[in-house]
Amino acid sequence: MSFDADVIVAGAGPSGATAARRLARAGLRVLIVERFAMPRQKPCGGGISTRVFRRFPYLQGALAAIPHLPVSSLYLEGPSGDVFRMRSSGPAVVLIRRIEFDHLLTTLAVQAGAELVAPAAVAQAEQDEEGVTLKLRDGRRLRAPIVIAADGVNSVIARRVGMNTGWPAAHLALDMMEETPVGQLQTCEPETLSVFYGYGGAHGYAYVFPKRDHVNVGIGYLLPYFREQVDEAPYILQQRFVSALRARGLMDGESRREHFTPFLIPIGGPLRHTARGRVLLTGDAGGFVNGFSAEGIYYAMVTGDLAAGAVLASRTRDGVVSRRACRTYVRAWKREIGGELRDSVLVQRYLFHSAPRMDRVVRGANARPEFPRLLVDYASGRLSYRAARRRLLWHFPRLLPRLTWVALAGMRRGQSSGAAADSSMQHG
Repeated sequence: MSFDADVIVAGAGPSGATAARRLARAGLRVLIVERFAMPRQKPCGGGISTRVFRRFPYLQGALAAIPHLPVSSLYLEGPSGDVFRMRSSGPAVVLIRRIEFDHLLTTLAVQAGAELVAPAAVAQAEQDEEGVTLKLRDGRRLRAPIVIAADGVNSVIARRVGMNTGWPAAHLALDMMEETPVGQLQTCEPETLSVFYGYGGAHGYAYVFPKRDHVNVGIGYLLPYFREQVDEAPYILQQRFVSALRARGLMDGESRREHFTPFLIPIGGPLRHTARGRVLLTGDAGGFVNGFSAEGIYYAMVTGDLAAGAVLASRTRDGVVSRRACRTYVRAWKREIGGELRDSVLVQRYLFHSAPRMDRVVRGANARPEFPRLLVDYASGRLSYRAARRRLLWHFPRLLPRLTWVALAGMRRGQSSGAAADSSMQHG
């Protein structure tokens, strides 16, 4: 069977567009298959740690084409109302709108030589020894030796090829967010990123992310907590949060239902299998999201780039992409971001189930100035994750045994869940 491309990239988000750009620049025939016509809206907080500019130097110049806001001011509030404020010497986060950012990255990929196929929703995917075939909802079939699945948390490809049979509820957060023009809703601190940990209960959080012409306001809960403990509809919660901010003098304007979108975030760490046969999962499709901060854009771009690099490294002399790409990709992401994603989940499990622990973090940040400096150096890329981790444990030596205990408890829960699943399968 003939191939329509050397590589098919499913999804035109940060992960897919980054992969497609690198592959096209290397001379491969690349198809980007995107469900919606571009530009398209995508619910997301839209925050990226500025270390992205060290990892992808071309991005800083490219961002000049779209509105974006570098932020160096942070407001952090604990469940009891304790507040920590800081201002870094340089931007630690850059805030964007996904409708503009994704379109920019996709345009860069197309300019590099990739072909965009959109709108084109994938309905089926199957792989064999030679390649992967995607069937679109309109009946078209596309085939390539390798597919990079960057099609989000609800990845059709990951489900169809058996790499994700369903996210456990404990591995998901429900984020409820609106992105509203500043003429209708605005923060009273338009250059400050605000995070409210423990909002509405220990398992919750809320945030205000200012943009150039918009503001993102949202609430999130770990999904099991939302299902079991929260009785109100998502938009009712959103209205109450905005009203509370307005009463405190932190916001002006009204929440707008037409700009509100709930969405799921995978916060349980990467899937057990992020590559199999001739399919590589990147971004949210593979679970590459920071379990504590819920940042996903940086990890999406990194995994997209690493997947493309693995494909290029696996080409044979006659230009055929071999199955070695999967092994190369897994080794690459584990080496670069595996440790921090693992630790982020441990921190999430340790903090998000205890309001007093969250409060201690806020108070500790006020009492220990080395902690916020460490955070900024890591977010800006001036300090690697490994170096930041070493310094953190040196300053807070009691943290390691606590996280170790959380890890062991998680392993025990996983073993119990596995045993229960095995028993269910045997008796079902």
